[in-house]
Amino acid sequence: MDSRDHISSELGGFFSQGHTEGTITTGTFAYDEDDLRQLVTRWLDLAESYQTSVSATAPMTSVSGPGLEFASEGQANAANASGSAYREHLRTSFDYCVGQAQRCQDALDEYLGVEHRNVRDILDSGPVDSGPRPGI
Repeated sequence: MDSRDHISSELGGFFSQGHTEGTITTGTFAYDEDDLRQLVTRWLDLAESYQTSVSATAPMTSVSGPGLEFASEGQANAANASGSAYREHLRTSFDYCVGQAQRCQDALDEYLGVEHRNVRDILDSGPVDSGPRPGI
């Protein structure tokens, strides 16, 4: 008995009995103006949090070994690579949050019938607070 036969015998008809079939549900959802504003704010708050974390990673990417031996250098290189990977993850997460905020902002602009606004302009204008913002 090969491994495929063994797996098939263990599952004993699992796939043919409908256990893996998905269900399709339909539904609707709607956002009003306040919901969209709040979504933009929350995504931008999260983006700012990631941006703050990116700024704090500088020490994680400039580690130097405690000694001059090969092992110290190797540990420092590994730590720097880890710090760089973490910083890249934070940047990717920041970009994702800004993209989601932009989608929500575009939906709000469409809803209000106004010209589209770039959320990066909002980020560049200063700290994002949870209160109402002019123009959004």
